[in-house]
Amino acid sequence: MTDRPGVGRLRWVGLAGTVLLAAGGFLAGARPGPAPATQAEALWGGTGGFRLGLLAYLAGLVLLGWAWWRLGPAASGRSASGARGQAAGGSGRLGRAVTGAGPGLRWVLVTGALWALPLLFAPPLGSRDGYAYACQGAVWLDGHDPYAVGAAAGGCPWLATVPSLWHETSAPYGPLALVVSAAAVALARAVTDSTDSQLLVAIGALRAVAVAGALLVAAFGPRLARACRVDPAAAAWLGLVTPLVAIHVVSGVHNDALLAGLVVAGLALAAGRPGRRPGTRAVRPVVAGVALGLAVAVKVTALAALPFAVLLAAVPGRPGGWRDGGWRDGGWRDGGWLVLGAVAGFAGLTGFTGLGTGWTGALADTGALAQWSSPPTGVGMAAGYLLRVLGVPGGYDAAVAVARLVGLGALLVVAAAVLVRAVRRAGDPRAVVGCAGVVLAATV
Repeated sequence: MTDRPGVGRLRWVGLAGTVLLAAGGFLAGARPGPAPATQAEALWGGTGGFRLGLLAYLAGLVLLGWAWWRLGPAASGRSASGARGQAAGGSGRLGRAVTGAGPGLRWVLVTGALWALPLLFAPPLGSRDGYAYACQGAVWLDGHDPYAVGAAAGGCPWLATVPSLWHETSAPYGPLALVVSAAAVALARAVTDSTDSQLLVAIGALRAVAVAGALLVAAFGPRLARACRVDPAAAAWLGLVTPLVAIHVVSGVHNDALLAGLVVAGLALAAGRPGRRPGTRAVRPVVAGVALGLAVAVKVTALAALPFAVLLAAVPGRPGGWRDGGWRDGGWRDGGWLVLGAVAGFAGLTGFTGLGTGWTGALADTGALAQWSSPPTGVGMAAGYLLRVLGVPGGYDAAVAVARLVGLGALLVVAAAVLVRAVRRAGDPRAVVGCAGVVLAATV
């Protein structure tokens, strides 16, 4: 519940926004038809209905963004007010009374679910990745190696729905992502014989998995927030009930949602207290490691979270961290159990599927694709276009390559510096998780 005037109305403003977004999806979204042939067609379409859908998309995004942004001060104010009440000696009644002035965790999560509801039944917005996932699953089910052949060579029945730059590209994802894609296609084939209907069922199943990833964040995010001394309602507002999650996860069907859910679960379990019963101490770090190993089996970039999870498991929350006896209390064993769980989770799934490590070679194929959504690549593309205007058309590829190399170097330097900072503050879960967030934001 929330006692602040006007906060309750934000729920319905946000819902109106997602209804408009869903309408935009039907009119101008990534509908199950041929992919646009050009960038201009993808951006502007060719019909009045498409442009009307773009207006609905924009209006819905403005409404949803405004409602979410206005909700933020109420959620964060709840945390700050509660902290002030406790600092003033009101750790009991005063802290609870002031804290109750803002929306609680349940209210925030229910609001997020309500906002997501219209998007569950609309075509994806702004992305055709879901169709590429379905093709990768179909390629594997039909007996081809998805790490060796692309959707075209593998005979995907929905090839026309996938952008042309992905036609010959092999799958760059880990074995868990391919298991999910294949399961979605297998379910679709079991439900209907119509190829068009199969695609709709497969996209629905992939969306259900993406929502399951968001539910993992909803389940383990509050535990991680409490371990970091952050109000769960404020954390849910910032990390889960956002326009980005609504569009990228619920609407866009991206497998990053499953990765995020597994990473949050792994970090939350790593930050928890060891089991007190004899013989149970290793359970928590092992399960945390398995969750992180499965996250790596979605996308290899999740590997960046592993060293921070080891710190959370190995060094109990205390002012001095590892310098105050964290390792001497057997924390090094907890860190070792976590690494063992991660290796076992990833290796077990890889062995079970029989896919091997072909995805490591497939990653090189994605490097040949120039996409502006990668910041270093985007900078290189901009420089390359400028060189073309200046009469140096051959400089485009070199500009992209140099920008990527500089970006990789900067990433390595920043990641190393952040990891050193996390080690120095290993007794503070909030600092360690914050450092993990910085590195993951740069890699995932």
